[in-house]
Amino acid sequence: MELNPEYIKDHIAEIGVKESLILLKELINSSSDSSIRKKALEYFGMFESSKNFSFLEQLFLSDEDQTIALFAGKILKDNYLAHKKLISLLEYTLKKVDNVKQKIFSVETLTLIDSLRARKIVIDYVESLIKTTLKDSATKITPEFLGYNYNESIPQNLIEISINLILHQYYIYKCGYVSTLRRGMIVSLICESSNLHSINDIVGLNFLYNLEYLTIQRNHLKDITQLNHLEYLKILNLPHNKIEKVENLQSLITLEELNLSNNKIQRIENLEPLLNLKKLFLNDNEINHIENLNCLVGLEVLEISRNNISKIENLGELGKLKRLNLSNNQIEKMEGLTQLKNLMWLYLNNNAIVQIEDLSNLQKLKGLYLSNNNIEKISSLENLQNLKKIELSNNKIRKLEGLQNLVELQELYLDNNSIEKLEGLEGLNNLIILHIGRNAIKEFSNESVEHLKNLNFIFLNENPLNQKSFSEYQKRVKFP
Repeated sequence: MELNPEYIKDHIAEIGVKESLILLKELINSSSDSSIRKKALEYFGMFESSKNFSFLEQLFLSDEDQTIALFAGKILKDNYLAHKKLISLLEYTLKKVDNVKQKIFSVETLTLIDSLRARKIVIDYVESLIKTTLKDSATKITPEFLGYNYNESIPQNLIEISINLILHQYYIYKCGYVSTLRRGMIVSLICESSNLHSINDIVGLNFLYNLEYLTIQRNHLKDITQLNHLEYLKILNLPHNKIEKVENLQSLITLEELNLSNNKIQRIENLEPLLNLKKLFLNDNEINHIENLNCLVGLEVLEISRNNISKIENLGELGKLKRLNLSNNQIEKMEGLTQLKNLMWLYLNNNAIVQIEDLSNLQKLKGLYLSNNNIEKISSLENLQNLKKIELSNNKIRKLEGLQNLVELQELYLDNNSIEKLEGLEGLNNLIILHIGRNAIKEFSNESVEHLKNLNFIFLNENPLNQKSFSEYQKRVKFP
């Protein structure tokens, strides 16, 4: 019968402890199956009697399987904490071994040993790290380490700073991440285009308790996991991945901004715990319905452009919303907006809207974006006296009308319509930019816009202007 770790463990009384350890060693050294090796090492650690330091040390320093190496380190910590050679091994690891997990293990184990020598090794190592990595800003970031008294146990906050500094150096110089420190703790981490397939692939993320900003952009993530300990996280950016579901966010109660754009999400869900969320980005997904947002009463920005949404709905509880982006969907009717009284910017470009409506309560609106729709008439704008910008390019508008109350309007875009006359602009005394190219306007004169005292730019390009009008236009814009 072929020997395996389970058989050896179950028959240790028959085989004998000494012979069993020899057999387990053989499996650890010769097996090509990592799970068998790990199980054999686990049982080896259970049965050995603190006489195998050299064997475990060799595994810790040299084994190509990091799981095996770190497991050997755990056995050393559990069984050899008082061994005279352990401190030397950990000191060597900190100074000479180029492996971030083993360095962190060494700091944790040395602080557990808590002898004068162990403390000195940790403090001296971290001070050298500060001086080489942080240089001139060292005293501002980690003043606690400079001149530390080796006779006192290292407090937990300094142990955490030690680990964060090790990770900071590793992230910058080995991974190419952008890492930002505040008083020795990593508060911001950007992992862009790093070939990550799981959030768990970020080494040491479980130590970043003070992280406030995390970006994992343009990677291969399929799900959201391993974030529960980030209770101070304010901004989470996960765009351009392969995430299929909004999930595992229940612990992120301080989150203020969540970006899940350019993924494969089909449904808005599991956002109930995020009561402090102010910005939510779900652009470029596969969402069919606006739903499950009622809990986000503090939301100020909502972007769900480039999805499969056909109806504006379920926004009634979002009274603090200031920006709503539903561009590039399949929306035919403007509705469900009445209660958004604080809305300032509304983006509905590239839909199938045929009529401007449901805007009467949006008196704080500053920007209205309706280009690339099927709108035939400018209407329902009379209450929007704070409006500063309107985009209505690429529609089916035939007449300039319904603008007379927009006394604050500064920018008006009407390219690619069917407008025949330059009229209906009375009262627009603050208008600065007028884009009305590619229409059906034949006549233009300075007199037609002279009442627009602030008009700096007028674009009539590709209109069928008659000769006289074209000459007038050339003189005004100073270029053909």
